[in-house]
Amino acid sequence: MNAPMDNLRSGLAELAGDVDAVDLRDRALRTSRRIGLRRTAMTSALSLVLLGGAGLAVVTMTGGGAPAEPATMPTVSPTGQVPPTDPATAPVAGAYYLLRMAGDTKIELHVLHESYRCGTPDPGTCAPDIRPERLRTINVQKGDRCPWNSVAVSPDGAQVAWVVGTDQSDGSGDLMVADTHAGEAHKMATGVLCEGSRALVWARDSRRLFVGTLGHAATVGVVDTAGGAFTPMEPQAWKEAETLASGPFRGSVRDGLLTVTRADGTDPRSVAYRDEHDMDAVVLGVSADGRFAAVSTGAGDPSRRVYVAAVVDMTTGKPVEFAVGKVNQAWFQADGSMVVRVAGDAGTFYRLNPDRRLIAEIPVESALTNAMPFQAVFG
Repeated sequence: MNAPMDNLRSGLAELAGDVDAVDLRDRALRTSRRIGLRRTAMTSALSLVLLGGAGLAVVTMTGGGAPAEPATMPTVSPTGQVPPTDPATAPVAGAYYLLRMAGDTKIELHVLHESYRCGTPDPGTCAPDIRPERLRTINVQKGDRCPWNSVAVSPDGAQVAWVVGTDQSDGSGDLMVADTHAGEAHKMATGVLCEGSRALVWARDSRRLFVGTLGHAATVGVVDTAGGAFTPMEPQAWKEAETLASGPFRGSVRDGLLTVTRADGTDPRSVAYRDEHDMDAVVLGVSADGRFAAVSTGAGDPSRRVYVAAVVDMTTGKPVEFAVGKVNQAWFQADGSMVVRVAGDAGTFYRLNPDRRLIAEIPVESALTNAMPFQAVFG
């Protein structure tokens, strides 16, 4: 690929992927090669879904309206039950999505359904109920990283989207959308970018997808999944709307500074930050109030990073310490709570209060401990 097109594709991939949590998007296919790419002017940071706001994102900054008051969350007991509480304040139900390789040509989509049974076994208590479910299988060509890197589930859980790579190896392909459980996948668009921390981002209405495209003219816009119509957008307007699909803030790491702004780029707040290996990093998520930013590790393939090097407190500039251990994945939620995973503990998700106290431990069945979590949705 020639240098101008390579720079264009790289810049668009970053624009499409740099605004949120989680995400996120080294997805089990990360490589050991050091990528010497420097961020272009279009580079920003991913906020995730959670690590998907998408999952992921946001702390209270000066200016603008105040964020909603976070809900009061009870702390889980050693028995796994939530202590006596009004059922109305019990943790909301959640869904944890994971990808698992099944040979060289198939990716399995799984979900852990989290719900709470209140009043059982004791009045005034809420016991967590975790139900794993295998959803659909996605067929891929051997060596095609696009599907693995781009899978995204709609906020309502009804649809899943991914990109099937083309033979040109230009980091783009065909946008596919299907029911999460079964049925035929439908091609919605061609030339859709599959790189970046968040290649595909669902709008909150679960009907549209924010995408970047690479064709005769490179652009960004939204695809209507009802019929496949593509509507181009101005880059800054698209970036703001794509951020707001996950939360009100976005972040970036550049020139030794970690910066968090509102979705429209206003109210910047910066603290000093460099990757420990002095490599490029992206912001995987920003908390709902804009106070905390989850920064990716700099090592590995930058196509989609999901592992967290640090969660930084933007009021102090210091990494946050968590009672549950060294956090290596994080998903910020709209009510100020968080979902995290801990290094060396692939068998558990931890849900934390806005004040980072433990709400509940979500076990992962042994068959999925090597699967890659990429999205968490609550409500």
